[in-house]
Amino acid sequence: MISRVNQVVSTWAGLFVSHRSARNVVWNLLGGVSTGVMIVLATPVYVSRLGLEGYGIVGLWLVMQVMIGLLDMGMGASVVRALAGAPAGPEGDEFKRDLVRTLEAFYWTVAAGFALVFALASNWIGAHWLKSTTLSSASVTHALQLMAIALGFQFASVLYTNGLAGLQAQGRMNALQTFGNVLRYGGGVVVVLWKADLSWFFVTQGLVAAIQTLVIRRALWQMIPAHPESQPGFRFDLVRQLGRYSAGMAFSSLAAVLMSNTDRLMIGALLPTSELGKYSIAFTATGLLQLGIQPFYRAFFPRYSELVSAGKQGRLRDEYFRSCQLVAACIIPLAVIGWAFAPQLLTAWLGTHEDTVTRVFQWLLIGVSCSGLTWLPAAFQQANGWTRLHASMIASALVIGAPLMVFAIRTFGTVGATTVWVIHGLSGITIELWLMHRRLLVGELVEWYRVVLLPPLLLTLPVAAISWWLIPQDLGRWAGFGWVAVTGLGALGLTVLFGFGGVRSNRRLTVDESSTN
Repeated sequence: MISRVNQVVSTWAGLFVSHRSARNVVWNLLGGVSTGVMIVLATPVYVSRLGLEGYGIVGLWLVMQVMIGLLDMGMGASVVRALAGAPAGPEGDEFKRDLVRTLEAFYWTVAAGFALVFALASNWIGAHWLKSTTLSSASVTHALQLMAIALGFQFASVLYTNGLAGLQAQGRMNALQTFGNVLRYGGGVVVVLWKADLSWFFVTQGLVAAIQTLVIRRALWQMIPAHPESQPGFRFDLVRQLGRYSAGMAFSSLAAVLMSNTDRLMIGALLPTSELGKYSIAFTATGLLQLGIQPFYRAFFPRYSELVSAGKQGRLRDEYFRSCQLVAACIIPLAVIGWAFAPQLLTAWLGTHEDTVTRVFQWLLIGVSCSGLTWLPAAFQQANGWTRLHASMIASALVIGAPLMVFAIRTFGTVGATTVWVIHGLSGITIELWLMHRRLLVGELVEWYRVVLLPPLLLTLPVAAISWWLIPQDLGRWAGFGWVAVTGLGALGLTVLFGFGGVRSNRRLTVDESSTN
């Protein structure tokens, strides 16, 4: 057993070929976990104080936070890639300063324009789109206007957050984001406990978003060395340099944002706002899994980009496989246990069990976990300048899934809105990976399934099945949660001990360098 533990320690050390990658993953995980804890604690308060319709408006705000990513037009990923690959020295510092100053003009202009348009459209949205029966049209309109201001500041902060990620200062980035999230969720809880009013809630969110954006902006500029003889300035040529890659990433962002929000937008249009509230609860629960995935993408995308720029193809290949193993070891046990014990988890979280929320949560888990396994393959493609495949797969899932989703909602109700997620996840883990391995890492698709996907599945499924069969039926709220927690820790422990290794090293990376989009 001791020799096995030593082997596990050695394997985990090998997962982080770069010590900076290890630090970045740890910082991102801490940031994601802290955010998840705050969401878990805040959501029951929001639901109980604001009601399902009120939380439906909060759910719309969560949707719009993702939807404004469309306005980014791929610039955020371009910032990460450009800053990660910038040369050292005064020339590189000048490039970084000019890049940030140039994109500031773009981001702040778009943020102001979006906030104004959304505020002007809030009356129509409140009166004609949202189907509220307990909230007045005037109160909904006022809340949406305040929401517009908060969203404007949140969009502007995307530039500075991606800038810190590109400089690989992810410890500072996560500390500042955690600070903002404490104010955002903690302030929201205090406000709704004081007064269950959406307007006051969004006033708080607007103030927090403004403070967080300005603090992150200051942190980014402090990290770029200043030179008195060379002041940062707007350079249109930098926009042209980033244009082609940004266009590909913009397509990917557009497809991802539409895919991940069409479900809730469609529910808002076809079903009562209370159903949007139920779906938003389940979506928030699965969002906790995504918070565990994002840290790896944020850490390894700049790392892959750095290795691509340096031409270290063998090292890139090894770090890619090992990082995918690490992600699968986290996602698969959590997804399997979450699916099997969804009623117990939701009861422990919300204090009650609702069939619609449970079924939506289970179907979303299938789609989100499968799509989450493709995040690092997507980062690998993007680091190599290939942005089209992942975007096309998301767009295809949306084109095929959206009509089916409308039919499913009308036939099966709220749970039918998960259709797009399930199609996206299953097609990503099969078709997208097959297409990727025809161009990058040619001939290694079976290897990926063998060392990344298969071990955690074989180790987790028996644990979940035995625990589900043995669980007593009369367990209370917290005893049931304790049972699930022990089961999850057991599955994770087995995966850590026996789910790693077996990656064949010293293979060459095959990249078609004749095309960059």
